[in-house]
Amino acid sequence: MSLERARELVRILEAQLPDRMPAPPNTELGERFDQRLMESQGRRDGRDIHMFPAHLRIWFDTLSVDDVQKLERLMAVKAETVAWIDAKNGRELQKLDGAVEFITSSRTAAKVLIWIGGMAVAFVGGVAALAKNGIDLFSMLRGGR
Repeated sequence: MSLERARELVRILEAQLPDRMPAPPNTELGERFDQRLMESQGRRDGRDIHMFPAHLRIWFDTLSVDDVQKLERLMAVKAETVAWIDAKNGRELQKLDGAVEFITSSRTAAKVLIWIGGMAVAFVGGVAALAKNGIDLFSMLRGGR
């Protein structure tokens, strides 16, 4: 079969194809479909938008850079931690929030107490040193050593 005869055969088959396998009237593919989809959603940036459901596309549009960074940190959490949190119900998670607040306030109170204790020890040490030096000074003035 010659090249010309093969091309003629392909043209005949292409002409008969719509009669044998009609395409539905609402199908459109390729770049035209992508362009129409972007225009319908008001996008001009050319991002692939037809890969996700509509509710996810709307959610993606609301995310800021900070939100994405927070999500990346959450995704970096260990699987054991995620499984542990997943096993908790809402009441237990609220108690956990209370426990975190208690631990935070306890740490703050412990830091304050450490400073107070350190200052008390320094004060007692200073008083003892001053008393000893005062006694030594008094004894020198009286003619001792």
